[in-house]
Amino acid sequence: MSKATVNLFFDKRASKAGEGVIKWLVCLDRKQRLFTTGQRVTTDEWAFLQASKNKLDNRIKDEEKRALWHRIYGDQFTDESGKKQTGYFKRAQDIVDQLGSQFSFDAFANDIVNYGKDKEVPVEQADVIAALQAQSAKMKKADRIGNAELFDLSAKSLRRFVDSFSDEERKEFLGIPLSHRKITEPRQPDILRFEHLTPNFLTTYEQWMQKHGNVRKPGVGASLTTIGIYLRHLRAVVNDAIEADIVPRNAYPFGPNGYVIPAGSNPKKALAKADIDKFKAYQPLPGTMEQRSHDLWLFTYYCNGINLTDICHLTWSQVDLKGGKLSFVRQKTSRSRKQNQTQIIAHLRPETLAIIDRWAIADKSPNSYVFPFLTSDMDARRRKDIVKQITLITNRWTRKIANSLGIEADTTTYSARHSFATVLLKSKASLAFISKSLGHTNLKTTESYLGSFDDEEAKSFLEAL
Repeated sequence: MSKATVNLFFDKRASKAGEGVIKWLVCLDRKQRLFTTGQRVTTDEWAFLQASKNKLDNRIKDEEKRALWHRIYGDQFTDESGKKQTGYFKRAQDIVDQLGSQFSFDAFANDIVNYGKDKEVPVEQADVIAALQAQSAKMKKADRIGNAELFDLSAKSLRRFVDSFSDEERKEFLGIPLSHRKITEPRQPDILRFEHLTPNFLTTYEQWMQKHGNVRKPGVGASLTTIGIYLRHLRAVVNDAIEADIVPRNAYPFGPNGYVIPAGSNPKKALAKADIDKFKAYQPLPGTMEQRSHDLWLFTYYCNGINLTDICHLTWSQVDLKGGKLSFVRQKTSRSRKQNQTQIIAHLRPETLAIIDRWAIADKSPNSYVFPFLTSDMDARRRKDIVKQITLITNRWTRKIANSLGIEADTTTYSARHSFATVLLKSKASLAFISKSLGHTNLKTTESYLGSFDDEEAKSFLEAL
């Protein structure tokens, strides 16, 4: 497709005798359209403009002619109100260049009318905290409760940060002039706009979070992991605002040349093989919460590190008892990557078949849940709360078991997932196989799961030197 071209056209039909209106003549693929600039000039003035369109002759001292040339052909001129404006010919060229292959006469007409105007953005769209809350509501509507909570927590954290500003900080970060408000007068909540999100603002927010970020414990800081999570959700709404043309791309505050979101420490959570063997050999009291918790940890470990959310959501349609396997898509990714869902296949061992036999419900219809934790009439919020409760109970009992066995490592169900990955690695399984088994789509994610080798293994490796 060829590129549109712009020239100026003197339309004498649009005015009285001896005068005319300057119009943009826009051509594309042998089609042409006229768009008025609204600028009226005399025949003599048009002749001057035509003779000087490539360059203004410095010998011309007539101020009116010089002002006319800058208004039509100049890069910039000052209008009657004292505001800087772009010359009319350059305006059209700028729009043609910006539209590029997306050019159309209608798009040109719209952009030329609105050229130089500040785009009016509704307050609810320009407000960062409102945008986070809106995204939270959107996630709730889609039953993505975990993400909804994180967007909401990010909004509340930023609200606390902005509300903590002194008058001087409000001026520095929000551009609000110092007021003569009496100390006893309440201060209205300030609006945090996207334009306020500068690298300096984000750096100061990170520092504040490290001192005051823990909501449950006033005066206690949040971990870098928590700070990173909140800021990644903030970055998500900034990206959405850019795509919606609310924020210009050159105002993006994140990245190597701006603010870099901190990466929280990721201590290795995998258990040593000797501790795993101790845990597997433990004999809990039958029919108790201790046994159920022990079984759920082992189910996670043996079934590709499946987490408790996915265990609770397993249905009989995903379990093949005859074939000895179960297949599932992680709840974490089932909605967020609809076009890129990873089907995980976990082979059932005698131990996991026994766990299913011990705790599964009697109704084996395809859509029924395998384990008696969730029911079909529960909404997403209720399911989320149930899974959280089961996780807390399970981790409490597995820690008690570990304590009785002298295992110092933290034996949460999360450690079972990491242990599954690490044991595979130490068994010489390829990283690609481990990644697929875990349901990851990125090898770097898998690498973060893999624990370090224990002391005995390290010694055996060093002996080879």
